Amino acid sequence: MKRRQPLFRRRRLRRAVLRAVRGGFRHIGKFSPSLSARLAEHMFRTPPPRYPRLKREDRWLALARHSSTPFPGGPLPTWTWGKGPAVLLVHGWGGHGGRLTPFVGPLTRAGFSVVAFDAPGHGSAAGRHSALPEFVDAIRAVAEAHGPFEAAIGHSMGGAACALALRGGLEVRSVVLLAPPADPEKYSGRFARFFRMPAGARDGMKRRLERRYRIQWEQLRVSGGPGASRARLLVFHDPSDWKVPIQDGLEIVANWPHAELVRTRGVGHHRILRDPAVIARAVAFLGGKTAPRPVPRSRRNRPPLRPALAS
Repeated sequence: MKRRQPLFRRRRLRRAVLRAVRGGFRHIGKFSPSLSARLAEHMFRTPPPRYPRLKREDRWLALARHSSTPFPGGPLPTWTWGKGPAVLLVHGWGGHGGRLTPFVGPLTRAGFSVVAFDAPGHGSAAGRHSALPEFVDAIRAVAEAHGPFEAAIGHSMGGAACALALRGGLEVRSVVLLAPPADPEKYSGRFARFFRMPAGARDGMKRRLERRYRIQWEQLRVSGGPGASRARLLVFHDPSDWKVPIQDGLEIVANWPHAELVRTRGVGHHRILRDPAVIARAVAFLGGKTAPRPVPRSRRNRPPLRPALAS
């Protein structure tokens, strides 16, 4: 009870702050569009509060070999389990290295070693800000220190970061994405609508982010295709996922040469990380016991209108 009360108070305070901010953007934008854009960028790059790890996550992390991966913004806490071909686990926005630990036992029993880390601004990592490009850079840093990797498993924004890292030259044979977003620019628009930002603040935020990371929004579209990567892809997505709609997973699969989407049932956006059926099929896929079905050529250039890739 003592642990839950501070957590409840933090959540209540955060909701109060969000309500105040949602009502303030309209007024700030009238007096200073540049200030509203700067505030919007700051908020967009700020992860949610760092909640305590679950006991089961702590137990798995305690069994790992702990190290620190060098990174420009501060070292990234890194954990390694087992021996054999290495599989990289990448958590999502607001997560931490313990989030995908339900995969560790099945993967190590299958003969893999496993590497997980806290992304910048998340978990025990240094920093108070982060974004998708920093996730991608963190994957590259961990790959340089602990690779090469046989495969990667990424959840949500961590899945998008895995796909972009592959496009940028990371070499793996197989990749599993759990509820991955296809186009981060779409989520920047959702973010702006949630906070009731005027168009000027939204557009100014997007320009500031492009300048900060020296990248165009189009370059962050996962659904734009895997580039030079020939990795086999398996995507898990739930029709009941309200954070990242299943259409995003379908768009990614439609543009990947050897890919398959598995429609889960009733696990949403977060329970998908610990669903036994998802874990078992993912491990079998990485072990080469199942193969994705080639996507018909007609589907590669445009997303399907209906979730036709059911499994």
